[in-house]
Amino acid sequence: MAPKKKAGKGPKEPEVKKKKGGKKDPSPANKPMETPISEEIREFYHIQIRDLEDRLARYQQKWDELAVQEKLFRQEFEQLANNKKEIVAFLKHTLNQRVDEITDLNEQLQSLQLAKEMEKDAFEAQLAQVRHEFQETKDQLTTENIILGGKLAALEEFRLQKEELMEKFMLLEDQLRKQENEYKDYVHNLEKKSVLDKDRLKKEIIQRVNMVATEFRKVATSQMWDTTKRAIMENNTVTLQLAKISRQGMQLLQENEQLRGNQDNLCKQLELLENSQKVMARHSRGHQKIILMLTEKCREQQQGRAEAKQLRLLLSQLEQSLMQLQKDHQALRSQREQLNLQLERQQAEGQRLQQELAEQQKVRASLETALAQATSFLQDIVQMQPDEEDGDFDVVFQLQRNKMLKHLLVMLSSAMALSRQMAVSPRRESQSCGPPKDRRCSTQPLKTGPLLQQLSSVTPYQLGGLGLVPRRIHIPPNPEDLRLLSHTTRVGNLWAHSSPEVRVPGALGTAGWQPALSADHGSATLQLCGPGEVARPL
Repeated sequence: MAPKKKAGKGPKEPEVKKKKGGKKDPSPANKPMETPISEEIREFYHIQIRDLEDRLARYQQKWDELAVQEKLFRQEFEQLANNKKEIVAFLKHTLNQRVDEITDLNEQLQSLQLAKEMEKDAFEAQLAQVRHEFQETKDQLTTENIILGGKLAALEEFRLQKEELMEKFMLLEDQLRKQENEYKDYVHNLEKKSVLDKDRLKKEIIQRVNMVATEFRKVATSQMWDTTKRAIMENNTVTLQLAKISRQGMQLLQENEQLRGNQDNLCKQLELLENSQKVMARHSRGHQKIILMLTEKCREQQQGRAEAKQLRLLLSQLEQSLMQLQKDHQALRSQREQLNLQLERQQAEGQRLQQELAEQQKVRASLETALAQATSFLQDIVQMQPDEEDGDFDVVFQLQRNKMLKHLLVMLSSAMALSRQMAVSPRRESQSCGPPKDRRCSTQPLKTGPLLQQLSSVTPYQLGGLGLVPRRIHIPPNPEDLRLLSHTTRVGNLWAHSSPEVRVPGALGTAGWQPALSADHGSATLQLCGPGEVARPL
């Protein structure tokens, strides 16, 4: 709305000035001297008013653009704040999940540790019991092995003695059989011989008796006495032979009885040996059973040792799994610490962004107040008019106007310095994050710097400049535009672009104040100079 008011006031101002000029003609002699000056001043003020209207339109357009950008930035900031809240909520949710997982894993680890300790104690007790039983069985088996070794040695000796006795027994049996056979043969021979001898003796006796009878008969007749003597002698020899044969028969009977007694003794020894063999067989069976029992116990002990080895392997595996669980627990703990650190950093970053947001809001409020004051100052400056009596050469009006312009420049320069400081501070903070945190800073979606960067890109106040519009590249004046200006304005523009200081010609010094117009079409600025002052380009 401000540009329309100014546009409406623009064409009315020359009429007022014309009226004032018409009222200030007391003498006709001064008219030819004042009319060209008033026309130049009027033309200059027309140009100044147009320039100010253009500037006001540009400022209004810039203000609208800044308002739109501010709305966009506010929407973007709200969206980023919502995103940040969602990210923080998601991170808190993930952190709670991780904490729950870590607590579950800690509980599982504690339960596994308790189970491992209980199993370890049980296995150690079982292993100690197995070792104790194994030692007892080992001692018992060693003693039994020693006893059995002694028994085996005794059995070996007995076996050797038995073999020797059996060999002797076999030899004796063979000898007995031979003796029996020999005895039977001898007895048979003797019986046969005795029978034969008896038959032979009977035959001889019969023959001799017959011979004796014949001889006796022969001699009986001749010599009865000789025959009786011979018969008696022969009878004596026969009786002697019969006694000898009877003695030999008695000896043979005695030898037979002795052999029968020896046979009975050998039979008794054989029975004793058979009984001892049966006893040894029983003992050997018992020893075999004991050996089988010992072998079974040895197998059981070997199985126990194998089970103990398996338990040791299982215990080592459980220890390895426990170590792995401890490593996983440490890794989860480090991950939790990293997540806590990341959460703390994000919270610190959120606090920092909230502080920056508050500071930006403060800066924005201060800039809005400064812009509002500047617009009010500009409106006051535009609406200010000199007194009708003094006309366009009111010194008090010009001083007030200069004071208001200086106050406006100071206010705008302070606002720009504050905005630049606020724009530089987040850059320093972002640079102080360091190279390892650049990735984290870059991943954050919050972008609060574009407005401050745009404001910081605006150059601060310089001597002779209002500082409202950013300085552009210095463009030389267009000759076609300079044709529309007066000779004095064109000379001032040329001096402004040729040297940093422009002196107002002395012919115009009587006017009291001289204008100096900048030819920069992007930011046309105005500085009023006194009679002896220097006009500097803005």
